[in-house]
Amino acid sequence: MAENEQQRHGIDVLHGITDHMVARLAGGHLPWDEWLEQASCHGRYGFTNTLLIPAQRPTATDVRSYDAWQKRGRQVRRGETGIRIISTRGRARTVFDIDQTDGEAIAREPTSPSEGLHRLSRLASDLGLYVDRGQGWTYLGEPGRRIHLPAELDDTTAASLLAHQLAHALRTSGRIDDAGTYPAPCHGVRRVLADSVACIVLAELAMPVSHLSFPVPRLWAGTDVRANSPAAVRVVGDQIVRTATRIRRSLTEATSGNTPYAPAATTPATRRSTSSQSVVPPQSPRPGPDVSVSEMRAALSDAHRLYRRGLHGSWGARYLAARGFTQAMQEQWQLGLAPRSRQALLRHLRNLGHHDETLIQAGLAKRREDGDLFDLFRDRVLFPFRDQNGEITGFIGRRRDDASGPKYLNSPETPLFHKSSMLFGLHEGRAGLSGTTRPLLVEGPLDAIAINAVMPDAYTAVAPCGTAITAAHIEAIAAHSDLNTSGLVIALDGDPAGRAGAVRAWRTLSSITGPIDAAVLPQGCDPADLLAPAGHTTVHEALLSVTPLADLVIDERIQRSGGHLEFVESRVAAAHAAAALIAELPLDQIARQVTRVAARTGMAPAEVTALVASAISPDSPLDTTQPRRSTTGQQPPAVQHPSRTTSPKTTNRRTA
Repeated sequence: MAENEQQRHGIDVLHGITDHMVARLAGGHLPWDEWLEQASCHGRYGFTNTLLIPAQRPTATDVRSYDAWQKRGRQVRRGETGIRIISTRGRARTVFDIDQTDGEAIAREPTSPSEGLHRLSRLASDLGLYVDRGQGWTYLGEPGRRIHLPAELDDTTAASLLAHQLAHALRTSGRIDDAGTYPAPCHGVRRVLADSVACIVLAELAMPVSHLSFPVPRLWAGTDVRANSPAAVRVVGDQIVRTATRIRRSLTEATSGNTPYAPAATTPATRRSTSSQSVVPPQSPRPGPDVSVSEMRAALSDAHRLYRRGLHGSWGARYLAARGFTQAMQEQWQLGLAPRSRQALLRHLRNLGHHDETLIQAGLAKRREDGDLFDLFRDRVLFPFRDQNGEITGFIGRRRDDASGPKYLNSPETPLFHKSSMLFGLHEGRAGLSGTTRPLLVEGPLDAIAINAVMPDAYTAVAPCGTAITAAHIEAIAAHSDLNTSGLVIALDGDPAGRAGAVRAWRTLSSITGPIDAAVLPQGCDPADLLAPAGHTTVHEALLSVTPLADLVIDERIQRSGGHLEFVESRVAAAHAAAALIAELPLDQIARQVTRVAARTGMAPAEVTALVASAISPDSPLDTTQPRRSTTGQQPPAVQHPSRTTSPKTTNRRTA
């Protein structure tokens, strides 16, 4: 216990350092361009670590783990003090700067402006964008997919503008600037985000960045205490690092020949579309020096064939059939069963010529401390995850009900499999998502299969890989569906855990401008019960009876802050808490929520409106260049800030 407490204290210290650095960045004490320089060096480790690394070692330029340096032919010197960072799982990790190592030099070839522009143009093309630099022919595609680079721009400036536009295109909204001018016509947070991404990408290509300039954060993050400018800096900084890393990784993979994008020699007819699932996110492990992506894909494919053969006639097939998943459905989704023996798959793949390191890198095998290898999945029903091209990237396995261990086991993080962006059923449901069905987020793969089988005209269901919903998940869905029109539905349990899940999901899903709804299931039921005769009707009705997710989140906040609302003080506290959430909603939803909160708390609508107004800062850090779309077609009511003569009951404000 003492050791666990010490670890938690260490993480708290690291978070404290990060909070201090964020405050310095928001306050202008740490210049934005200096942070961008650090993000160029350390962005693959995430926004938090772009602040932690220089806080501990300001001169660091390239940090890696002890083992990673060994794989690069360098050795960490004895006695060197490690740099502490926070992993994606919230644990402390130790890394070392290249100056703390000895070994072979790592050369980095500079990129000429023309080559940098060419590489960015090829990436844009593979993303389905058309780069127009005055070639002289007429573009007949979608206007929103055309990036215009004025012919008079030099290659460096054109590359800057193109990287800027790629940053816009890779965001959830995917809206690039309309005018082909330099500097780009956008402004505010939108401009800072895209220009910052361009700066990091150009630095990766060893191209000049001195022509880029940035306003101090207080001009776009706000100065009012209610604006919470440090929080705005965190959000924007995280988006910048994620987007820039996606572009940088894609450029690197394209150069190495392991790119998920089509090479330049392919024709438009054969070029495949991409989604965020095909881009390696920050902090994902890279292939070993002797393992290629194609070798890992081949191993996964061969393993999948063995798993599929193992399902027929097994306990797994009987279990699925008992729950209503017919043999035809098992074949359609290409489910499988892992052998029970701890090295059955290992021996099979070795016989096919696959190397041990390939199996480890692909997430199919693990190595014990004594060096012995064993199969990761044993005696589990396996559900395959696929990328946008339909190729296997990993698995999620369900154990027997009477077996030990976790109920579900995922493939580990690999160069092909990233839990934070993988969605089961996304590849299989891409046709439905591009049509009239609504995306539905469910908990597990069985839920997704059941809904797609029973309700294909209403929903296309996808399931995350045992993780909370992330922005990368939303981007992956948005690559196939117009979320601004269809919105999204999330299936939730009707118990307290389900309500807590709604709150957690809200922060991520609120970036969608379309309707965000929740289907609240009867307690003890899940969507897979659609295939069970006893639960079909109630689950089917629950999935069609959706409620705005904002209603659930605000009701949960009222209950948590005001309890049973027995006293005036508790009703005012509940209204204050709800107002902070209402202030974050699209304008067309505010009037309805004000009415709901007034009815629940017994306060006058005008008082609730005043509380909402006090939670909306005039220096809001939101991107005001992209107006939120109204789902009702009505104009929102004018929300006035409370005057100085407001009653004491409504001046007891909380900050948003």
